[in-house]
Amino acid sequence: MIPEYMTTPITNEKQAQKFICDLYFDDNLYHFASPANEIVSLKTGERTFSDEECELLDQRVKEVFKYIEDPFPLCLALVDPKALS
Repeated sequence: MIPEYMTTPITNEKQAQKFICDLYFDDNLYHFASPANEIVSLKTGERTFSDEECELLDQRVKEVFKYIEDPFPLCLALVDPKALS
């Protein structure tokens, strides 16, 4: 089943931030410079996302950049809070 955060269009900054947090807490956060279809599991070496999920994620990431010019500090704060201090 595809998570709701992948299917729900992002229409404001708060939703963009929530999308990033949802990815993180679902263990699916990845660097947005790469398309979703290039993300692989370090454990299995297989793609992390299905074709349908990739299409949805790529669209959500485009929407993120409409509302957050640079989402990477938020991503980094989630992954490594000490890196920003």
